[in-house]
This record gives sequence, structure tokens and C-alpha cells, in this order.
Amino acid sequence: MKNNSKSIKLTHKERIGLVTDAILTSLFILLVNFLVFFATEVYYTTHPDWRNQLIRFGNSLIAGNHIQLWSWSNGFVVMIAALDMFVLYIRLFMHYKRIQEQHIINDLHYIADGNFDYTIPYKLIGDDQRIVESINVLVNNVIHSMSEELKTEKSKDELISNVSHDIRTPLTSIIGYLGLIENKQYTSEEDLAKYVHIAYSKARQMKTLADDLFEYTKITDKDYSKLNTRKIEMKAMIDQIAAGFDLEMAEKDMQMHSKTNFDKLVIDGSPSDLARAVNNLINNALKYGHDGHNIYVEGFRVNEKELEIKVSNDGEKIPEESIKHVFDRFYRVENSRNKSTGGTGLGLAIVYEVVNIHGGYCSVASNDELTTFTLHLPIKHGDKLTPTKHEEGQQEVIDNAK
Repeated sequence: MKNNSKSIKLTHKERIGLVTDAILTSLFILLVNFLVFFATEVYYTTHPDWRNQLIRFGNSLIAGNHIQLWSWSNGFVVMIAALDMFVLYIRLFMHYKRIQEQHIINDLHYIADGNFDYTIPYKLIGDDQRIVESINVLVNNVIHSMSEELKTEKSKDELISNVSHDIRTPLTSIIGYLGLIENKQYTSEEDLAKYVHIAYSKARQMKTLADDLFEYTKITDKDYSKLNTRKIEMKAMIDQIAAGFDLEMAEKDMQMHSKTNFDKLVIDGSPSDLARAVNNLINNALKYGHDGHNIYVEGFRVNEKELEIKVSNDGEKIPEESIKHVFDRFYRVENSRNKSTGGTGLGLAIVYEVVNIHGGYCSVASNDELTTFTLHLPIKHGDKLTPTKHEEGQQEVIDNAK
């Protein structure tokens, strides 16, 4: 947005108008001076006693008749000249001020014609400068609101497109396999059971998408930002969540490791939302870290204000170009929607929003040994955390300025 402060550049017509005003005002002042001096001279002539008294009074002000470094009459002339200059200055100043205001009005019309990327660039004085600054702030706010509205509309379109795709794919499979069953196009009970199982799995996939979509729209709603916080004992929550994945870990021949650097730590937050965030991170580690053997869930009390929850896996690293996008809606690291990993693409977006409404931020670090997602959470409700420069240098930080 252009906003280089500069003085108003007068047009040729405006300069002529200003010079003309100066000449006419000067002529008017000279005429008034002539009339004043003429009237004074006439009055002096007709009232000699008053004139003599005025002369004596003037002489008394400048040390009497014997020391006259400066004639009082000359002083009177200088005073009149100074008054004339002041009147001329005020007149020209008001004329220039009207020119400034006209430039501001012209720029307002220019902005109103749809040029919202323009801000009034003039450096003025007094109230005019405050008016210009207020107008520029208003224009910036309007542009920001329009940008946010366009972003929201684009986001809605992308959401509808992605949801339509993710619903259509399993729904097509369900209809196809149920059609085979309806038309008895199977040769054995094994085929029938296989078709039913596939249709059932696809239906569950659709339910997962619906659940994630509902959860995402719920936590991104403006009214939901007002959390109903409770006291949460974090060690118990972390251990309980980790234990809930024992069966899945055994099926994938993986091991879960959980630990904390505290025996008891109570924070303010929404238990269901924070549990959902940690669950989503573990599910993500199971899906995309399947070529590894371990998942680590760890809680660290950083200081009196901050708690870190880390979920790590020793599977394949995340490509560097993908790390910045892992919390985007419907983003997946693989190039296509891999059937083997499944998922809705909303899990990490939900994690980001949950941490955001709690006043924290997320960070990601991935190398050949470990991929670690870290949730940075304030211990007390109302506190807001920001990443340090050290953290930004060590890992990709995705905070609530996203």
C-alpha cells in the first residue's frame, strides 16, 4: 500500500490563485492603511490639542524629549506594518488550508471510486493531519476487512470442494458394492462378506469425515473462542490418552512411550478439546509414522507459564517444503490422497485451532530420526504465548498469527 508522506504539490491554477489572493489582499491592506492615515491626519488637523497630548505621551514612553533613539511615530508605522503582514499571512494561510482540504476531498473521491489500495500521502499540520491519519486508518481497516472476507469466501469454497471430493469417493464405493449385493452379483458368501466389509469401512470413513468437519467448524466459530475452562490434571490426561492406543499400537507392532517431567500439573483449559488435539497428533503419528516402531508422548513444564506436549514418532521424516503446511486444512504430505493412510486432512487443522483458542502455538521439527509435533500451552487461562527466536531457529513454528 502506497503511503509516502509528502507536502501538497500545488497545481498551476492553485499557484495563480494563491498569488492573486496575495496581491488583492495586499492592495486591500494598503487601501485600509491609506484610509487610516488619512483619517488620522484629518483628525490631528482639526484637533491640535489632542495631537500635542498624544505626542507628549509618546515621548514619555521613549525617555522624553532629550533621548529619542527611535521616534514613537516610526514605532507606530512599524506596528501597523507588522499588523499588515500578520493579516496577509492569515489570509494566505486560510487560502492554502482550503487548497489542502480540496486535495483531501479529491483523494477521498478517488478512494471512493474503488481505489482502496491508495492512502492519502500528504504530510500536513494540525487538524488536517489528524483527519488524514484517521482516513488512512479507516481505509486500511476496510481493506483488511475486505481481504478477510475474500479469504473467508475462498476458504468456504475450498472447504466445500474438498468435502465434496472426500464424500464422493467413499460414497461411490458404498453405492458400487451395495449395488453388487442388491443385484446378487457375488459368487460366494466370502465375496458377500467382503463387499459388506468394504461398504462398512467406507461408511465409517464418511462418519469420521463428518465428525472431523463438525469439530473443525465448531472450534473455528467465533462464538466458540470463549472457552468454558476447567482445571485439568495433565499427567493423568497424558497417561490416559496414551493408554487408550494400546490395541492399535499392538496391531501395528509399535510401542507407545509416555512421560512427564512433573508428577502433578494443573492447567486451565477445555479437557475435551485438549484431549482431541493430543489424540489427533497420536493418530497422525500412527498413520504417517507407520514405517517406524515408536511413538513418544511427553509433557514438559517449561516454566511457571508454559506447558509443552510433544508427540514424536521415528517414522519417515516430513519433507522440508511440507512442514509449513501440515496444519492447513485438507493438506497431506503425500502427493495424492493415499488410500493406505486415509484420514480427512482435518486432524492437524483441528489441533492448530484448539491450541490457538487456548492462547498457545504449535511447532514442528522433523529429521531422519524423529518427527516431533509440539503444543505450547499457557498454564493459566488468559495468558498468551509467543515463540522465542531460539525456537524459530530450531523448528518450524506455526503460531496464532497464521
